[in-house]
Amino acid sequence: MTIDEGFILSNKYRRAIFEELVSGEKNIYRIAKKHRIIKTVAQRVVDSFVDGGIVEKQGNNYVFTKEGDKLVESIGR
Repeated sequence: MTIDEGFILSNKYRRAIFEELVSGEKNIYRIAKKHRIIKTVAQRVVDSFVDGGIVEKQGNNYVFTKEGDKLVESIGR
């Protein structure tokens, strides 16, 4: 699956999680709590980011891959 700007920006949950990852938060459960997103929904969103190759899991944290960094720059955050 290829992830582009439209895929992220078209959904409020994907957008919120993406923006939190951009701001430096790496823990999906803290992001879910902050935005009042159900944890399973947040996990599905981040799993779609992992499947799309823009995020990778490192321990309990999620960080951007090189492809993810390119997407961050193209969205302009």
